[in-house]
Amino acid sequence: MNIQHIPCTAHKLNLVVRNALNLTDDLNVDRNIENNDDDSSDSRLKEILKKCRNIVGFFKRSEVGNRKLVEKQQQMGLQNILKLKQDVCTRWNSTLVMMERLLQLKEPITIVIMTLKEAPPNLSSDEWDVVEDCIPLLKPFHSITVELSAEEYPTISKVIPLIRGLQIALTNKDPSTIIGILLKSNLHENIRSRFQGIEKQSLVPHFGRATLLDPRCKKVAFGNEKNASDAETSITTEVASLLNIPIPEPEVVDPVQTETEDLWGFLTTKVNDIQSKSTTTSSAMVLVKQYLGMPYQELSCKLGEYWEKHKTLLYPLNEVALKYATIPATSVPSERIFSKTGQIMSARRNRLLPKNLDTLVFLNKNM
Repeated sequence: MNIQHIPCTAHKLNLVVRNALNLTDDLNVDRNIENNDDDSSDSRLKEILKKCRNIVGFFKRSEVGNRKLVEKQQQMGLQNILKLKQDVCTRWNSTLVMMERLLQLKEPITIVIMTLKEAPPNLSSDEWDVVEDCIPLLKPFHSITVELSAEEYPTISKVIPLIRGLQIALTNKDPSTIIGILLKSNLHENIRSRFQGIEKQSLVPHFGRATLLDPRCKKVAFGNEKNASDAETSITTEVASLLNIPIPEPEVVDPVQTETEDLWGFLTTKVNDIQSKSTTTSSAMVLVKQYLGMPYQELSCKLGEYWEKHKTLLYPLNEVALKYATIPATSVPSERIFSKTGQIMSARRNRLLPKNLDTLVFLNKNM
């Protein structure tokens, strides 16, 4: 269909975190942090996560354990009685939720496990420290995934600045355990590997162009000035192709002079062509420069309203901006539609006509 594929950013973030949690060596991460623990660090995090799953699974299965956990929370005066959350292998953020809830209930869990003979072994103090280190490292990934998975506002222009913000947030984290330091290093390397070409115009240019045409970001969001300049050049070329500047018509020759050979005709034709092209390019350059010189907008700015407001002043740049802004950064919205369709087309409603199913799905997503 001659349509360029744009990768799902949420899927790439999911691969980044899953690879880092498994502490794989695919990216040849520099592990000179502490050579004596290198061989065991790979399996230690997996063992800790396995112990966390066993603890959660026990309290999910055991009626006695669950009841005592609730009673202990009440005795400790906790306002909200919390339940443990089990993670799912296909969703890394469920692992984060599991660790957060375990840490919230650390004290009552420890007390209850000590009183039950059939309970699984509890986490040691060092393992609890690892859990405390992992949570701050994974929280920024959860935040960026939620923001980019929205469907009520444009998301593709947010990818580049949010990835940069994610890298800065990781750099500012200071884990205290060897596993936490190794996890931080792996996350950095995975991000660098999977998102290193996102600003460039050679691989997937849509991200860079959408970011440049976002009045909240423009060139400031780019990590490399050359990538920002390349995006500006590509947008200028695209705007120039949309500008319909008429080519000047050649002057009508007097019929009396038609017998004379027009020796200057070739030169006039070439000059007109060059002048038309240069005028179109220069107009596009002026238009793009005018946009880049306008004030930056607040983060709460709505792109659709902004370009609708400036459609007369910045035409046809507004059409190019809306063309890229409407691209979703993730496939999550479409997957939500698939899930909703499966809920509507149930076993009890298996005789719905296709047009009626389409109507119900449309109404569900737009009302």
